[in-house]
Amino acid sequence: MMYLIGNPTHDTLSINKKTVQALGGTVWYAALFLAGLGRRVAVVGIGDDKIKRRLARGGVDVRHFSDAGPVPVFENTYSAGIRKQRAWPGGDIQLADVPQAAFDATGLLVGPVLQEVDPAIMRTPRSGCLMLDAQGFLRQLSTAGDVILRMTPEAETALRHCDILKVDAREAAVITSTGDGETAGRVLHRMGPKMVIITRGADGALFYDGARFTQITAPVVDVVDPTGAGDVFSAAFLVQYIASGNLIAAGRFAVTAAALSTRGFGASALPSEAEISSLMKRHF
Repeated sequence: MMYLIGNPTHDTLSINKKTVQALGGTVWYAALFLAGLGRRVAVVGIGDDKIKRRLARGGVDVRHFSDAGPVPVFENTYSAGIRKQRAWPGGDIQLADVPQAAFDATGLLVGPVLQEVDPAIMRTPRSGCLMLDAQGFLRQLSTAGDVILRMTPEAETALRHCDILKVDAREAAVITSTGDGETAGRVLHRMGPKMVIITRGADGALFYDGARFTQITAPVVDVVDPTGAGDVFSAAFLVQYIASGNLIAAGRFAVTAAALSTRGFGASALPSEAEISSLMKRHF
């Protein structure tokens, strides 16, 4: 069983003058993707009854998912490849909300969207591998509700206590004050993670395990909506890395799954294992 911690979101996606309403958030994309692969997955978070029922229909364990709300709301506007976000926060996830089974699980993916995860969760002793998607610990809101990225003490705590850290290139630059991938990777690794992953969109991802850097390129697909690709990446990498212990195999699986997930809006394009395997064979 893999556990995911974080809140789903209500998203408004505006891309190329087309606007779509969808559900989102790291745990939303990651849970449905993993369940679609036939993996056992549970979500710890807060949403509403509609989200809880849809997760359950997708094969996700929702026994520790609260439908009491409120649900975070995000407006994502894409222009010239740049995403602008506005947001409204949801409920907070406290340590007491997380069952001991999550800390006993082989895999734990922490993916907050807007500072909702108690950093004490990161410090709790665990048996398995904890992967952190750090974006939600970095996001702050301006007075107008615009999302800005800023390093915080909570983010520092989270980074220090994870096994695998995943950030995108912009987040890495905010944390380390450098746009150079390898320099950022070394700085991030010294902060505590055993492995650092910096995703680079269509250019794939850069991996650093403290000994060497590995760049894995992404296959080219026709992109409709990039929202959630990083969330699919995290879930795909963690499940494959736990299964194989092989960074390159897990990385190839992750960049391929993430690329395929951009073919449609929201979670409509989540790929199957057969689709991922087929494209991996062609691309690598």
